[in-house]
Amino acid sequence: MKKEVGKEPPTPDYPADPSLDEKSYPLSAPAARRVPKPAPAKVEAQQPDVAQSEEPNALPAAEDATSPEVESPAETPETEVGEHKKVASTRTAIQKSRSTDRASTGGRGKFRLLVAPASGDRACSILDKLVAAVEAKGWSLDSTEQGYAIVADGENVGLMIEEKLDRVPHIVTAAELKEKAEYDRKCALADRGIGYRPWREPPIPEHDYVPNGELVLKFDREYDAGGARRTYSDGKRQQVENLIPAMIDTLEGWAISVKRRREERAEQKRQWDEQDRKRKDIERQVRVEGYRITFLQRQVERKREIDGLAGLIGLWEQAEDPDPKFTDLLEFARLYQKWLEAKLAPGAVAGRIADLKLMDDDVYIYDAKRLD
Repeated sequence: MKKEVGKEPPTPDYPADPSLDEKSYPLSAPAARRVPKPAPAKVEAQQPDVAQSEEPNALPAAEDATSPEVESPAETPETEVGEHKKVASTRTAIQKSRSTDRASTGGRGKFRLLVAPASGDRACSILDKLVAAVEAKGWSLDSTEQGYAIVADGENVGLMIEEKLDRVPHIVTAAELKEKAEYDRKCALADRGIGYRPWREPPIPEHDYVPNGELVLKFDREYDAGGARRTYSDGKRQQVENLIPAMIDTLEGWAISVKRRREERAEQKRQWDEQDRKRKDIERQVRVEGYRITFLQRQVERKREIDGLAGLIGLWEQAEDPDPKFTDLLEFARLYQKWLEAKLAPGAVAGRIADLKLMDDDVYIYDAKRLD
């Protein structure tokens, strides 16, 4: 109905770029590893007489099979071995993407990839060769939350393959042109007092970043583990496929460095714990001895107080016709002296020591007044 009344479509047709290739390119079949087929055992048998053969030019089958001139290592028959099943699941995941940009795969049961579907075949081929080298080394793979990780000598190391990007000039799209035109229209209306001016002009990037087919294999590992190499990438003179033996050697050295570093850290932690234990033992000893010294000082003060009271009472007893109130104070002084002497008795001191646990090695007295 909108078309009948002359209304233009909301989105114009997307202009085709003549430089783009509109053909479709299906992914090739998975690469297969080939292993030599075991040669059959040689059987010694009596060779028939060539002269008695009906066909003089024909050689016997046994002689043809065992002749050293016919057998050659280069012509040994080979048997095709399919792609590793752990790599096949990753290939299936990357083939499901229809995007021309890089697609991310990973998780349990798959390898981590960040490549365009066009580079997925080569990335899976690299993974297949790497898995074969890992298994030949006697190592294994561990399925983690992020993806498969290599277990090198008992040490887990994650990996991923990423495709590099090239910076190319940006081609303005019809949607960007439409958005820019709408912005200019609103600005023109705002200058005339109609509507409002948009607060931001729609950005149009100067460059785009597109996958270039060059791959980088990265390992997730510690930087301080022997300074091992972490990335292997395509270059002018090398391909990632040819660096797999170097990766295996590096992972082997890395695992040794990680074990050594872990042992060093464990030894360092043990030394720190021992130093901390000694420090705490010294602090405990100082604290406990402080309690005991304070307790002894309080007993010495009581003894001095008792001696002072004894002299004072002896002086006051010499008074003639004392006042009744003075006599009461003198009696109180005698009672207080007896109370202090009772506190200094060996049995009373032993009871206080047992109550405070003063002679224990790990005693802790939260209130110093308890030492009185």
